[in-house]
Amino acid sequence: MKHLIKVLLITTWITACSDQAELKASNTNTPISKKIINENYAQPTFVGASEEEQLNLLKKLNLSKQPDNEQIRKKLLIELALFSNSDLQTALKLERITEKLEQFARVNQQDFEILAAYGNALSYQAIFHQDNLGKMNLLSRKGMRIMDRAIKEAPNNLGARLLRGISYANMPAFLNRSRFASVDLTLVKQYSTPKKNDAFTDFINYYLAMALAKNEEIKQAKKIWLALKNNPNSLWRDKASRRLKEVDNAFSL
Repeated sequence: MKHLIKVLLITTWITACSDQAELKASNTNTPISKKIINENYAQPTFVGASEEEQLNLLKKLNLSKQPDNEQIRKKLLIELALFSNSDLQTALKLERITEKLEQFARVNQQDFEILAAYGNALSYQAIFHQDNLGKMNLLSRKGMRIMDRAIKEAPNNLGARLLRGISYANMPAFLNRSRFASVDLTLVKQYSTPKKNDAFTDFINYYLAMALAKNEEIKQAKKIWLALKNNPNSLWRDKASRRLKEVDNAFSL
């Protein structure tokens, strides 16, 4: 699929950005039983379940000559989603998306989903600076801090949880972010009310399994991926199959 939001952060070169200070700050977001006591959850903004759907939504939004705030924010989230799925990614294009998210977040300081989107877009920039580890580390750290702040300020915002959860699920295991991804995505799975199709649920399950696997909960991760693999209607079937092979190969060595 060029599905929903694909990979919002892939940084395998970052050094020591999971230091104790950052992890201590992140601990304010867990566990669910202690921190999540209000069930008035803010739902994720629906940005389409496929690239085609995203493009159609974006086309409709672009027809508005005087878009309101909701249309602007939805357009920003769709642009980020489309970029993450694109085979023609450039640093300049991502920087422009990041700048627009930052500007919107500054004006709309209570929009924590946009704040989280700004954070993961900023972190995503790190992959374009692998020749400059200092800048790469700086962008990643700043992006993670922003996402963590969004969750700290609005722990029941499922849109912010979704954006951070996917980002952290994609991070290398040594950064110790998988447990936060598991918390985020579990909340989204339990309390979101997506459109009437299974694409959203499959999308969440795929990345939840990634988080579980990196948190050494291999049995649970394989169970989820196997269910996706065996579902002929799932857009995540092929990806899940590849993940199962990777896990099996890793444990057969």
